[in-house]
Amino acid sequence: MTAAPTTLTHELEQAHRQGVIAASHGLQDAALGSLRLTGSGVPVLAEAAVSSATPFLRAPLLSRIFNALRIHPIQGDDQGRCPACRVPAPCQTAQELNP
Repeated sequence: MTAAPTTLTHELEQAHRQGVIAASHGLQDAALGSLRLTGSGVPVLAEAAVSSATPFLRAPLLSRIFNALRIHPIQGDDQGRCPACRVPAPCQTAQELNP
């Protein structure tokens, strides 16, 4: 059974699509002169470029989210409070990071 897509999943997919569109336009930019690419292969090359770059771009973001969740754990501390915010868990930060 597949889980329903979250808002974050949707946003990551949308960002990927926008990256592919930007890469396609970049590969076809007239300013590239003789290096400019055209034809039906451009979208495939753009998709490959964005897909190969995504892990390098996503890793720092995921690391920061992980570190923020360590500071703002969803379950809170032993009293059920966020150790950083001192409010009942889950705090607003933990809720935003865990849709």
